[in-house]
Amino acid sequence: MNRAKLDKIRDRVNELRNKGGIKSSDLEALAKGVGRVLRDRGKHPTWVSEKFPRLRPLSIPRHGSKDLNKIIANIILDQLELDLAQWEEEVEA
Repeated sequence: MNRAKLDKIRDRVNELRNKGGIKSSDLEALAKGVGRVLRDRGKHPTWVSEKFPRLRPLSIPRHGSKDLNKIIANIILDQLELDLAQWEEEVEA
């Protein structure tokens, strides 16, 4: 992970926050981008950070082609921003 990649991911997070409809596939791509991996736990697909195990597991519900509820999408984006903050600390160190 480097500064340019982190900036690109942060730009994508901001773009999604301003977008009308957010699909689970958009959020899953971001989860992969910050180094999360899919694990078989719980009711919804759960993404965990192997690099930063103290970060909470992140559930991203899949509802087919439907957009996610804006509130749920923003909560997921908040968690992904915490991942970015951890990566920024790692890159700066």
